[in-house]
Amino acid sequence: MVLYNTTFVMAPSTVGEFIEFMRTHYLPVLERAGGVEGLRLHRVLSEDGDVDSESYALHFYVPSGYHLQELLSDHGLGLAQRLVDTFGERVLGFSTILEEVSLELTTSPLVH
Repeated sequence: MVLYNTTFVMAPSTVGEFIEFMRTHYLPVLERAGGVEGLRLHRVLSEDGDVDSESYALHFYVPSGYHLQELLSDHGLGLAQRLVDTFGERVLGFSTILEEVSLELTTSPLVH
């Protein structure tokens, strides 16, 4: 499984419009795309109390890197363009692709 995360940063005054956009436009496209699991949107908590910006992280799982590339090719550019058309530079985003690391315990030569 591959985890795809996009973090969006915006001014607090943009949050309501952004949430509505995600609920009515962005997330439904991903839900209909197929192969997307665990679709979630989270508010990023700031430890430094930054009141100048708010951040939200959208993440979901896909079965493989191939499926992610297919999803991005079929829907990613359109979603990104719609976001830019709606918000311009008021919402900025960056994406990260993560692969799960197995933490199974194995016998190590250092462990007796």
